Amino acid sequence: MSSLLTSDMHAWARGLAGRIGREVPPVPATRRRRLLLVHLDGVPKALLDAAVRTGRMPFLSSLVRSGAYHLEEAFWGSPASTPCFQAGLLYGIPHPNLPAYAWFDRELGRRVRMNTPQDALDIEQRLGRTQAPQLFAEGGHTYFTLFRGGARNQICMSTLSSLKGMARALSPEMEGLLAARTRHPFRYLGSLGRESWRALREIWRWGRALGDFRHEGDFLISRVLLQQLGWSFAHTKALVDMVRGVPSVYLVFGNYDEVAHRRGPRSEQAVAELERVDGYLAELYAMARTVEHPYDVVFLTDHGHVESLPFEQRQGQRLEDMLLRGAPAALPEAVSGGLLDGRAPLPPTARPAPEAPVVIESGNFAHVYLTQGRQPLEARALVAHHPEVLARAARHPDIGLVALRRGDSAVALVKGQVYRAEELEQAPLAGEFSRRAVADYLRELPFMPTAGDLVLFGEAVRPGATVGFAWEFGSHGGLTRTETCSTVCWSAEGPVALSGLTHCVNLHQRLAEAYLD
Repeated sequence: MSSLLTSDMHAWARGLAGRIGREVPPVPATRRRRLLLVHLDGVPKALLDAAVRTGRMPFLSSLVRSGAYHLEEAFWGSPASTPCFQAGLLYGIPHPNLPAYAWFDRELGRRVRMNTPQDALDIEQRLGRTQAPQLFAEGGHTYFTLFRGGARNQICMSTLSSLKGMARALSPEMEGLLAARTRHPFRYLGSLGRESWRALREIWRWGRALGDFRHEGDFLISRVLLQQLGWSFAHTKALVDMVRGVPSVYLVFGNYDEVAHRRGPRSEQAVAELERVDGYLAELYAMARTVEHPYDVVFLTDHGHVESLPFEQRQGQRLEDMLLRGAPAALPEAVSGGLLDGRAPLPPTARPAPEAPVVIESGNFAHVYLTQGRQPLEARALVAHHPEVLARAARHPDIGLVALRRGDSAVALVKGQVYRAEELEQAPLAGEFSRRAVADYLRELPFMPTAGDLVLFGEAVRPGATVGFAWEFGSHGGLTRTETCSTVCWSAEGPVALSGLTHCVNLHQRLAEAYLD
């Protein structure tokens, strides 16, 4: 497969490897085979397929079209979001109880968000209770993951919670960076300044055209710190790691995901990030094949993105206002009957003390907590105590389906009718939804007690687009075919086949068998 690299790329990799090797010592060999895992966060498979077909990502296209690499569809389970995927990949947990990127955590008793370091650390400690082997233990390194997953280094969201720990890790993390630089520092700073200025101008134009600047300040910081400085650092460190012989490296490219949320998954800015990363993939692959002990390289995505049409923009009010303070609504008899499923209604005396509801807009889906107790509400309690909220959710044209618990299982409420996972073929779902993914979500919901009492999914209002409950223009975590169809791309000559994967735990198991001695 080294024939896929040009002579210039071979020469570049040999020269850089020699320079790094003279500056940093190797690490003791601990594995028979070495692994580089490159995670393209949020990239839809259809977009990668198109980039391969048209040559818009020329390096990745050469890998796949030559037959050297297989590129196939994978299904990682529900929900289609990074926390759930990384819990399965890093820890091998089939039911991690991670319902979104942001939610109200019943065990912690507060809202959590995975870009908050302390929240990520709290969840990481919960995940660490598993007895399964951690994929990047025994000296592995991870970059810009949410959780550490046993890695030796400290470049992930959870480790940012400790400034003291980060300070201790700073010196070893900087080792080899100067030797591995591919541009003079002044040229890099000049490029960074120009990119930042272009980003500032684009953000100003976007905010003025939309008449709304919410999130744009955070987006600018993300463009500079994460997409420019952060990715350059992680990419360079991965090159250093391979020269040193770090046994396994996991590198997350989050640029596309960040831009897709704010500008849309097929926007010019988002697609440009894919074109940009293709050159970095070529460099990583060149180094992986050049070092003394070559690396097996696997590329993957964790979910797709759909265009998101904000509910607030369409309706002139937030989802929370519509659900909790909307006009009076009567629950249709077909809905209450389907949710009770032949059981007697709860008596009025069973009504609990009122609590402040919590609505978490998680993208194109939302978690509605009508109680903050440790146990979620089941259908009988919802029918008895919150019929108006149920009625508003069931009748609203921008809500495609509602998932909720019924007994020890879960059901979907679609256009005024109740469906079990086994009955979804009869449900009048929009064509954009994946019935397989909806069924999987209903089977998973009983294992997610910290998910909302109601989980709402935005209606698919046109091909490739759904209503979003958060103020964003690209969403994931929902149940469309685009969001739940992921990608895995691996070497035809590698030690493990990665076809037919139906859960991220399958990926963990196959990689562990091949790379954990």
